[in-house]
Amino acid sequence: MEIIELISSLIARLIMLIMLPVMGLTSLLFSQFSWLYIGVIGILFAVQIIIPKNKRNITIAALSLGIIMMWVSLFVSHQVLPAINYIDFTNPAPTASGGFPIVAFEYPPGALGNDVPPIDSWGLFYLNLGFWVVFGAGITMILRKYLNNQISFKLFSASVIISLYGFGYLFAQFD
Repeated sequence: MEIIELISSLIARLIMLIMLPVMGLTSLLFSQFSWLYIGVIGILFAVQIIIPKNKRNITIAALSLGIIMMWVSLFVSHQVLPAINYIDFTNPAPTASGGFPIVAFEYPPGALGNDVPPIDSWGLFYLNLGFWVVFGAGITMILRKYLNNQISFKLFSASVIISLYGFGYLFAQFD
């Protein structure tokens, strides 16, 4: 019986791994949170035009690494909150939280969310993003002699893919 439960759990996780980017793309179509994120990140990457070419790889790598670490920290920091005995459907108690170093989100019970993080938590999300971009900048400054166009492009591509997973993750958490 345990083997069947293990196999079904692995299958469910595999399906979720495949579905998260699809959910992320759906979130991009309908969520103001996703549009704002794309706008902020787009502006940050557009600033690369005015940066000298010899520093461009470092800044692209720093932004990309910061984005990757921010989403990974959001995934890893998911923490289940203690259960509350009552449920008020107009203002449900959160069942989990996420975000590091600042707790950015409190996730509602299943099927009681509205697919979008509450507006009052968006600022905390961007504070976490800022923290991780600064942290990523520190790492890229230490490792700058190893950076080249190919590594920067791979980091940028990974940040786009992980952002899609992140949008899907948030879409699922707030559903």
